[in-house]
Amino acid sequence: MMRPLLLALTLSLALPGAASANAAFCTALQQVVQAAQSRFDWMPRTGRNIPGSLDERHGTLETPGGAPRGVFTEVMSRHDPRQLPDPTQDRFRALQHEVGQCLTDASFQGLTEGQGTAQAAWTTQYAVVGLRRADGGREVADSIVELSIASRW
Repeated sequence: MMRPLLLALTLSLALPGAASANAAFCTALQQVVQAAQSRFDWMPRTGRNIPGSLDERHGTLETPGGAPRGVFTEVMSRHDPRQLPDPTQDRFRALQHEVGQCLTDASFQGLTEGQGTAQAAWTTQYAVVGLRRADGGREVADSIVELSIASRW
């Protein structure tokens, strides 16, 4: 009888920590998506805006026939593909699920997978959110997962 109680107590203690990490990611992602409304004018340019990101870049995205759009790109995973196993595909799938859970008002535009690559996209009122996976040794040296948030105008 004591063992199930101990297991339940252990699981209940672990949940708030896991939930807060997810909550922190969701809150940050939602803030960056909202900031797309003003082309990220008020976003901090130092540090990381998305928890768990390894590298962050901001700039403009040139669209064919349209005005330049502000964009934030976060490298969420980087791995040397020569070191096996390569967790990049699993990280992409986990982030795809997490982004979908965080952006409940977004319209999922689909998933495209190719040889060594995958892309998923969501559209919100103010932003286009993209998740991209590229296996190392092809277009990039390391396997990466990137999260991008671009203003819609």
